[in-house]
Amino acid sequence: MDTTSLTASLSKATIAPTELARRAGVSRNTEWSLRRDPSRAKLGTLRELALACGLDIRIATVEASDPYAAAAARVMVGDLLAENVENQEQLTEWVARLRRWAPDAEPLQLTKMAAEVSAPQSRAGAIFLIGRHDPDRLASAAIASEQPWSLSGAPALDALGIEPISSASPTVLWTSAPAIVMGMLLSTHRKTTVASGANVIVAPLHQTVLAGGANLGGLELVSPVQAVIDSLGVGGELGVAAHNIAGRW
Repeated sequence: MDTTSLTASLSKATIAPTELARRAGVSRNTEWSLRRDPSRAKLGTLRELALACGLDIRIATVEASDPYAAAAARVMVGDLLAENVENQEQLTEWVARLRRWAPDAEPLQLTKMAAEVSAPQSRAGAIFLIGRHDPDRLASAAIASEQPWSLSGAPALDALGIEPISSASPTVLWTSAPAIVMGMLLSTHRKTTVASGANVIVAPLHQTVLAGGANLGGLELVSPVQAVIDSLGVGGELGVAAHNIAGRW
């Protein structure tokens, strides 16, 4: 559940913290802790705090896209060092979760499981474009943004030289500035709201995506395992190619 709005509401609450805690039926220390980070509180407690602020809570399900799921799978198959992941708690939780989901811990199974919950097109803030998706065009826009970036999907799988990649397969552009990059691409691209119809997915970059990547001829590419996870998450012909590559590991 996204608790960002609740955190903001607690910070702006006109009720004194002691009174807010009393109304919510929690201790002052608990109220103080939840004001800082309500993400691990019981739903009932969160609702009491929200109601005390004149708000209520609604829960909705969305497609999962957690970068730490991909990071955990990469650590488990030896593609990423655990110490290079900034949030060790999140990493540990996902390693344990993937071990429950994939007890045999085979590379193909792990990458498929991680892909289901870390797909780039499901990442909040992802942008879908139709147009030129050759790496040079996308790289020029990413470089011009002056923000960290890396390519995944078709160009990253193609660089492995293991499996034929269809020219129609989409490219994933991870970037710290999706809106800026999109603006630079609008002369050659148009937006679409349907992920399956896009041949370029511009997705918000997370630190773990860059780890283990490489620069090939001026192109920043994600690591092979990250590319496979991303491509399995995108699916279609790209997913088939990624499946075939991971099946050889």
